[in-house]
Amino acid sequence: MRPLPGVMICVSAIAVFAVPYRMAMAAPTITCSRGISFGRLLPGCDGSITVRATAGSATVNNGCHSLISGAIRPAICTVRTTIAMATQDVRVTFTGAQLQFNNSVGVGGVTLDNYTIQTVGGSQLNSHTFNAAVLNPAHTFNVGGRLRFSAGEPVGSYNSSLNIVVTSIP
Repeated sequence: MRPLPGVMICVSAIAVFAVPYRMAMAAPTITCSRGISFGRLLPGCDGSITVRATAGSATVNNGCHSLISGAIRPAICTVRTTIAMATQDVRVTFTGAQLQFNNSVGVGGVTLDNYTIQTVGGSQLNSHTFNAAVLNPAHTFNVGGRLRFSAGEPVGSYNSSLNIVVTSIP
């Protein structure tokens, strides 16, 4: 049996930095080596898929994901300082409550929201402050999110970027 064509979703991150001028030499940075992947969605489905950020937690799926192809996985990001030993906490914040985007040919529309950030104690929604102790000089963490879509979304590849603010906490 051949799988139905679907929709492949991948989201990457763009970092925005908020740092006082006097701290510019020790500004935190963030890079993401892998974007969030929601895999391949089955056509005609209506609902959402949530990719969890916390390692080992299950992904919530309403049955619209093809189990044959398209990996569901969180983004992998690293926040680091520009000095050998971090002396300040760093807050990572997703700036928009939700991101709406179309597929590669400019039609359809899906919504990405409920960004989750992996922490030692579990996942935090949309924002988290990392203690300086874990940033010496870098800390890698997962980022998840929820993708909402309707049954009428056209087949195609949906890609987008999102903004993240990284702030030193004096």
